[in-house]
Formats: sequence, C-alpha cells, structure tokens
Amino acid sequence: MNGPERQHSTVEELFAAGGSLGSLMSGIDWAATPLGRTDTWPARLTEALRITLGSEQPMALFWGPELRMLYNASYAALIGSKHPGALGEPCGEVFPENWETTTGPLFRAVLDSRKPIMVTDMGFTLIRRGFLEQSYYDVSFQPITQPDGTVGGVLHVVIETTARVLNERRLRLLAALGSRTAGLLTPQDVARTVAEVLDGHREDVPFTAVYLAPGPGRLRLAAATAVAADATGPAEDLRLEEPAEEGGLAARLAAVVEGAAPAWLPGSLLGWRGQKALAHPLLRSDEVAGVLVMGVNPKLPVNASYQDFYDVLARGVSAALAAAHTQQEQRLRAEALAELDRAKTTFFSNVSHEFRTPLTLLLGPVQQALSVEDRPERRRQLELAERSALRLLKLVNTLLDVSRAEAGRLRGHFEPVDLSRVTAELAAVFRSAFDLAGLSLRVECPPLPGPVHVDREMWEKIVLNLLSNALKFTFAGGVTVRLAAAGAGVLIAPAHVAAGYDCAVLPLDPPWQRELTAFSRVELTGAAASFVGLLDRGWWGRTEKGRSAAHEGEGDGRPAG
Repeated sequence: MNGPERQHSTVEELFAAGGSLGSLMSGIDWAATPLGRTDTWPARLTEALRITLGSEQPMALFWGPELRMLYNASYAALIGSKHPGALGEPCGEVFPENWETTTGPLFRAVLDSRKPIMVTDMGFTLIRRGFLEQSYYDVSFQPITQPDGTVGGVLHVVIETTARVLNERRLRLLAALGSRTAGLLTPQDVARTVAEVLDGHREDVPFTAVYLAPGPGRLRLAAATAVAADATGPAEDLRLEEPAEEGGLAARLAAVVEGAAPAWLPGSLLGWRGQKALAHPLLRSDEVAGVLVMGVNPKLPVNASYQDFYDVLARGVSAALAAAHTQQEQRLRAEALAELDRAKTTFFSNVSHEFRTPLTLLLGPVQQALSVEDRPERRRQLELAERSALRLLKLVNTLLDVSRAEAGRLRGHFEPVDLSRVTAELAAVFRSAFDLAGLSLRVECPPLPGPVHVDREMWEKIVLNLLSNALKFTFAGGVTVRLAAAGAGVLIAPAHVAAGYDCAVLPLDPPWQRELTAFSRVELTGAAASFVGLLDRGWWGRTEKGRSAAHEGEGDGRPAG
C-alpha cells in the first residue's frame, strides 16, 4: 500500500497515537475544510504534524493561506477555552483579540521573508479564561517550505513566561518603593511617594488611594493617582463611625480598620467604574495607621501570586509608614526638648542677671565701708560680708556661664599658659579634702613642650568641677590626675568622663573604676557636665604655634571650636 492510501494511513496513525487530542482531530471532517481529506495532505504537513504531536513542548502547526490550526495537548492547555474549537480553524478567527496588533503582523513577516522569527517575553492579550488576559511568551515561527519553494505553513513553538515577567516586574516595583520611601520623615511624605511610585506601575496597580488615620474613627485621603476627567475621585475625609451610606466607601473601609484585614471593593467607589480594588490595612504596632487601596488589573487573574504581591506591597508601605511615624515622633520630641532647653537657658540667664544686680549694689557699699573702716572687729565683719557676697557673685557668674555654654554663646579669652603648672596647682587645692576622705590623690603633670592657649578661668572651672565630682563619687582607693602631650595638643579628663567623651585622659585606678564609670553616665550633670562638654568641643583651644590642640588621641584630631 502506497500513495494516497498510505498517506491517509499515516495521518490516521498519528491521530491514533495522539491520545484524546488525536481522537478530536480524527473526528473532524477534514474533507469539509480547505485542508481536504487527510490522504491528500502534503508530506511536509504530515511530517510537521508528527513533530508537533510528538513534542511535550507547546507547539502548533498553521497550514494553508488561512493558517488553519493543528496543535498538541500542551498547546491546548495554553490556549484554555479556545480549545477544542480552534482545531482546523483559521488563526485570525481563533485570535481576533490580537490578530491585527501582534499575531497577524508576525505571521505576515514570516511568510513574506521566508525566514524564522524568534521573540522573547512578547506580550499578548488572549481570551482564554473568559476575560481579556495579559500574558507573555517566548515564541518562534518557522516557515515550512514546499518542494516547489512556496511556504505551505508555519511551525509555531511557544513557552509561556507570564509568571516570570510579572514576578520580575513586581520585584522592580517593590524595590523602587523601598528605595523611594527609605528615610522619609513624615507619613504624608510616605503616602505621596507611594502614590507616585505606584502611578508609574499601572500594569500591576492601575489606581491607588492612600488613607491615613489622623485620629480614632477617621480616615483622611493623603494621596491618590489621577482619575478620568469625567469621574469623581475618592472621598477626601471619611468618618468611619457614622458612614454616610451603607455599602459606601466609608462603611467598607470601616470594616477593614475594625477587622485589620484586607477586603475587596468595587473600583467605582474611587472613580474607576467596571474595576475592582483591594483595601489593605496599614498596621503599626498592631494598630491600623491607615488604609492602602490598590486597583486590580482587569487583564490579570487574581490568583495567589497576585494576592501575595498585594500583601508584600502593603507590608512594605506599613513599614515605611511606621518608620516615618517614629522619625516624626523623635523629631517632635527633640524639638520639645530643645524648646525646654531654650526656656531653661533663658530662665538661668534671666535669674543670673537678676541676682547680679542686687549683689553688685550690695558689694559697692560694703567695699566702700571696708576702705574707710579701721576698727578690727568691724573690719572683720565687713570682710566676711565681702567674701560671702563675692562667693555668691562667683556662683551666679558660673550659672550664667553654664547657660551661655549650653546655648553655644560662651566666648573664651585665650592666652599662653603653662598648663602643667596651672593644673597641678588646681589639683593641689583638693589634697586636704582627699586626705580627709581617706583617699589618695596623685598628680602627674610633667612639663609640656610649650605653652598652651587656653581660657584660664574656664580651665579652672573645668578642672575643679571634674575633681569635685571625682571626690564626691569615689568611695575607696584614689584618683590620679594625669596631663599629657598628645600630638599637637594635650589631654586631660577623669576616666569617668572618658566613658562619655572620647577626649579623655586622667585614667582611673582599678579599686574605684567601676563606681566612677557608672557615675559618669548618670550623675555628671549641671555645671560639671556643661563645662566638661567644652572639652569635647575643643574649648581649650590652640598650641603656642596656633595649631589645633583639641583631642588628637590615636591620631584623631578635630579642630578647636
């Protein structure tokens, strides 16, 4: 048996080996189609059909001027509801939704050029699940040439890449959202940025509305993507406790806030008729800080992957919103503390000035009376009054200096000083106090290479305050005062200050290091903290050559203030 009878037998054998799909093909009256009886099919068509039906890869064979379709089971699964009606039908009638824009031009290019074409991640819109669906494929078109040189058909191989393309696209969106919202300072900035980012990715989120909760029972629109000119946009202010209408936007978002769970909404509530949206709560510490309404692309199936994307997107926005809330709270707290500090500084400054005036008026007559008084007993009383008034005036001036230092308005009067000698003399003032307390006081202030420019009076206050605090909080052992050259500068500070200031020397002896370290972090307040803070700001100035003498330990130098 040969010729047409053998050809018919071969095609029937292919149909028989093709399983359920082969059975469908065998049941078609091919004689009633332009392809004709199977025993008249060209050998090239038969061979191409053998390749198609024998492949696990989705493949289709388009034959004749009308590009009539034959395909395998894998291709049938890919085209969904178009199967089995597509068998033996013209391609243009099977895919009318994209024939003019994508499929038709591809086939014409292959037939005209007689060359194969391959395209990766090409987008097609197909009605294969009952709606117009956006999908992506790697496709190849191979022309099948007849013995006479004409093109009899096209062999089509396809790999669906929709899942990969969508995942990569959504990852780019999430990455852009993360980078754009990082470091934003206010929730309003986050909302506006989220809307801007999502507006540039409308293939996945066609429209967006970001609502923030200014208080209990309320939502206020913070940002939204644009709507059509003839449409009404989302409501600006929603009262959740008393929604204007049942089933309206306020009522539906009230359920989202109350349940802290996402819910589907009709897009018409936000000005997008015929579409739907997902309202997702924006959580912060188990509280709903807002609601993110995200439109659904009607050309994509709302499957688990799409819903997971929405969930990750909402969590990213929630995290950015929580960080912005924290930043805003910290900034408001810092501003409040700064305002309190300014008020404290103003108070101390005013009080100091108020104290100085009566003290000056008091000292004048006392000193005048002292200058003419020659009675010993009377003179001793006046001298006592003068000393007490001067001591009080010094305390008032110190308080004024503290307020100026904390306000950054304190100015020094620098002069060359033998810092080793001055420091040793200041430390010696405390020797008797340390002896009475049963503590040792070691002073190690070797001569420095040269004079150091400092404000003598301020240096005195710094050293005396540090030693006073050291004496107060040292209960056993002793204190070592050490002054040393460090590069172009000098270093001095008790070790308890070193715990909080990186400009420190004056190491501590082991017996009392623990107690004094704890003290430095908690108890160093008032004048001591203010004046010691001057050390860290390079208050003690310049060397004799004019170079910076601020802390330069371990080669780290910072200029004097």
